[in-house]
Amino acid sequence: MTRSTEMFFGLIRMSIHGGETDESPAFVNAAKAYWGDLFALSARQGTVLLAYGGLQYLPDELQPPRKLKLRWCANVVKGSERYDHHRKVITKLSQLFSDNGISMAVLKGLSISGLYPVPYYREGGDIDVYLFGSADKADKLIASHGIEVSHNIPKHSAFIFDGLMVENHRTFFDTDLRFRRESEFYGKMEDMLSSMFSKGDCPAMELGHALRLPAQAAALYFIGHTFRHFCCTDINIRQLCDWTVFFTQCRPQIDSTLLSAQIKELGLESFVTGINSFCSTNLGFRPYFMVPDRPDTKSERTIMNMVMKYRTESNKRIPVIGVVRNIFFRNRLYKKYLGRIRPSEFLYPELKSYFSYLRKRVRREANTAPVCKDSAAS
Repeated sequence: MTRSTEMFFGLIRMSIHGGETDESPAFVNAAKAYWGDLFALSARQGTVLLAYGGLQYLPDELQPPRKLKLRWCANVVKGSERYDHHRKVITKLSQLFSDNGISMAVLKGLSISGLYPVPYYREGGDIDVYLFGSADKADKLIASHGIEVSHNIPKHSAFIFDGLMVENHRTFFDTDLRFRRESEFYGKMEDMLSSMFSKGDCPAMELGHALRLPAQAAALYFIGHTFRHFCCTDINIRQLCDWTVFFTQCRPQIDSTLLSAQIKELGLESFVTGINSFCSTNLGFRPYFMVPDRPDTKSERTIMNMVMKYRTESNKRIPVIGVVRNIFFRNRLYKKYLGRIRPSEFLYPELKSYFSYLRKRVRREANTAPVCKDSAAS
């Protein structure tokens, strides 16, 4: 791990744990170049604001160069404004749906940000909502207001509402993927999650009529969502900060025995143990389910390599060599978690899925304005 990366994780740990740890030794005599690399890394990971939170716990003599800190502050101001806009959009959208007999739960995003010491430091992007079987009704309602609704993905429709992309989920997971084995896996997880709660179990978010999932159900959703990103080699530090903060803050509300049984039934023990190990080593998480006997250095190295390749903005070109390399890597992941897979079963749907995914990212970036050029939300 480079010096700037060590400093980066130090800031993140102080930020998400409210300065409980003393990370100052990592910043002694830090060169200007290290600070520049740290800032660039935090921008790539969508954690510029979160890293800024860690600066508040460093003494004056260990602060970054003044010019860079002013740049950081500009991002914080814009991030705060964007967070306020997210809150207003969720409030307005939930009111619109409520007026038409539709209940709305927010997935991820602001349903998690409130668990952070400073909520707006958790940068957001799309708004993901679940409407308890009223997705089609909601799409018609949105279209009746002259807003274009796209249906490019079976899992959810999408539309722009007051400048923000909203994904209207019909299902929690991708249950209609081209790769049959993967689709069946998420179908099983979908059935498991759907049986865990009803609309009446969802607590209010204090944003209009918006709801959030109960903690026990959100825990399973969180694991499935993170696994999907992991298998798509599209996981980043912000998502792992969410993992750390969510499972730390919601521990009193989570039955770890039930959650562990669900993880074992799904065959995700090694995945969850690896994520817990990484978050424990790098983000200060204290696992209480799927607890590693010792640090899982192999999994930590795999995860670290994956997250360090993450960019908040995708390459608009489609590199052929990168596609092939990614496919073989994903094939190894699927063999590990879904069992032995024949090339004919995997290759064609994987190619189609990968190109569709890249096109989706390009469309999303075209429709979503970044916080500023230094810090694009993910």
